[in-house]
Amino acid sequence: MSAPDPLTLYCVPHAGGSARSFVRWRRELPDGLRAQPLEIAGKGLRSREPRAATLREAAVDLAHRVDPSGRYALLGHSMGGLLAYETALALHALGRPGPEFVVVAATRPPHLLGHSPYAPLLAADDDDALLDALAAHGRIPQEVRRSPMRHQFVPVIRGDLALLAGHRPDPDPRPLPGDLVTWYGTGDPDTPPEVMAGWRHYTAGVHLGEGFDGGHFFPHERFGEVAARLLELARRRADR
Repeated sequence: MSAPDPLTLYCVPHAGGSARSFVRWRRELPDGLRAQPLEIAGKGLRSREPRAATLREAAVDLAHRVDPSGRYALLGHSMGGLLAYETALALHALGRPGPEFVVVAATRPPHLLGHSPYAPLLAADDDDALLDALAAHGRIPQEVRRSPMRHQFVPVIRGDLALLAGHRPDPDPRPLPGDLVTWYGTGDPDTPPEVMAGWRHYTAGVHLGEGFDGGHFFPHERFGEVAARLLELARRRADR
């Protein structure tokens, strides 16, 4: 029996992150998986392109950058999880083959997003106050707060948070047609299991929830465990 085709994992980074967040994933994911980071317009390699006006517009743009001709899945971390969900919906609306599964990691479900606690800080020019608040909530690594190069990425963080703060979820959940996997860090106070369980309303397929040791950045801190779990998901789908 021949081995299944490799599964391409389209990865969407957290707020303030870029495709470079997944450099290690491109190098070290096990055989059977291939990481393909997605970059939203206005960031990283696409920094010269104008930003989307809304998070949904950004997701539609990402949907056009996904090649659905082979096996693939979507994975998003933090804000990237919301983008991954919206990208899957956009692919469905475009009539394209959907992902085998979608992984949202450390992402509150849309109906529990609430008002952004960073909105008042986005309206002010105090970058240090914004970075302090993000670091205190574990939303950026501490080394980012102390970096002498922070002036380069603060505009990126502000742009991402503005997309998130301006997002208006539909009153009723829009369920994905495929399977949805939701992961959380056991040390992340914003995404406890009872909150992440709310994602079950956002799929017409199977909902799988799981916790990993670590905080908000567990997908990178626990890379080995995450990679093994992704390979298991890909193999399970191939055996269906």
